[in-house]
Amino acid sequence: MKLNYKREKVNEEVVSQTYESYDFFRNDNVKSSFLKLKLNVCDLNPALIAKCVIGTEQDFIGLMNRARDYTKTLKKARSNENELLEMFRECVFGYYVLSPLVKDKKVSDIKVLGYNKVVVKAEGKRFETNVSFLDEADYEAWLKRLLRRNRVSMDNALIHFTDRVGDNDCYLRIDVEMDNVTSTEIANVHIRKMPKKKLTWDYLKENKMIDDEGISYIQNRVRAGYGFLISGRGGSGKSTLLNQMLDEIPFNESVLVSQESDELYSDIHPQIQFEHTLEDKGIELEDELRLGLLQDIDNFVIGEIKGGEALYVFTTALSTGARFFGTIHSNDARSSVTRLAQCAKYISDYPMATLEEMLGFIPFVLIHLSSFSIDEIVEIKGFDERKKCLIYHQVYRKDEL
Repeated sequence: MKLNYKREKVNEEVVSQTYESYDFFRNDNVKSSFLKLKLNVCDLNPALIAKCVIGTEQDFIGLMNRARDYTKTLKKARSNENELLEMFRECVFGYYVLSPLVKDKKVSDIKVLGYNKVVVKAEGKRFETNVSFLDEADYEAWLKRLLRRNRVSMDNALIHFTDRVGDNDCYLRIDVEMDNVTSTEIANVHIRKMPKKKLTWDYLKENKMIDDEGISYIQNRVRAGYGFLISGRGGSGKSTLLNQMLDEIPFNESVLVSQESDELYSDIHPQIQFEHTLEDKGIELEDELRLGLLQDIDNFVIGEIKGGEALYVFTTALSTGARFFGTIHSNDARSSVTRLAQCAKYISDYPMATLEEMLGFIPFVLIHLSSFSIDEIVEIKGFDERKKCLIYHQVYRKDEL
């Protein structure tokens, strides 16, 4: 076969690497004892376990005492009692075999695609892992405990929630596709880790997202009243950068942050109100932004723009003198404007050109990231009435250095 095309340079290595993680559930010295403990105290008492995972502290203490009493009947387990109890606690009330990955600071995302198929994203790269549940029943039982503990209904096929107490260092944003919507008939779980302690500019510098000049630029533009739209693929660092920028907003300005998950936060800004959606109650981002119009808001922030809520960027924030911060998925900085306008058109009849023109009302910055690094910074300098297009100014482009 003779084809007329130019062969592109590609990565010839297609075999994935394995991310090795210590798994104390596979420690041969205590595994057999743990399995006996799990069977007799956990698996044989499903009603008791269901009660304890959503119960009081006394219920938790009672179950742990019951587990402690059982370990004393296992002769080989006496020297490993503390480790066995920790394994039991993680199995029933924690993230079980996923716990080492949850606690690993290099890991940002964990996906469970099957009981023995756990993959991660660590330092911006994707890996398989050596982590596995015992079998499908073991995985399903753990998932039910996780959902019960977070008081999430198992009646929905698609589930989204945030675990704010399951880990000391991170909030855990969790998405679940139940087995009735997956082609494999196995529930899929995605865990995104969000540090409870906000990352510093120094951390972002050390991890090559930005340098001193870039930090100075962003601080100047935020304090000078510019709006920001941050684009990139999932896991590229959009929310991390936006979260850091919130603390740069002048403290005498009010801020409304609307988001689906509790990813954005501030421990120091006195004028920020944070809100999240309640899908089961029908409360969406649009509702929160609409209510913000009745309040004295100087800055509107949307955690992630995916749909019609984009219209309120144009018709509320930009047209009322307030400014806007947000993140969106796109391939580069300029196309993020088109994507934003497309989202607004989901619930409006505004022409694309009219929507884009509105972005020229206030100074505006477009930032695009990939793999936890800023690729491009573009400023919107107004709207060209003759050409009917926005006027862009390229501030930075990585591949031009």
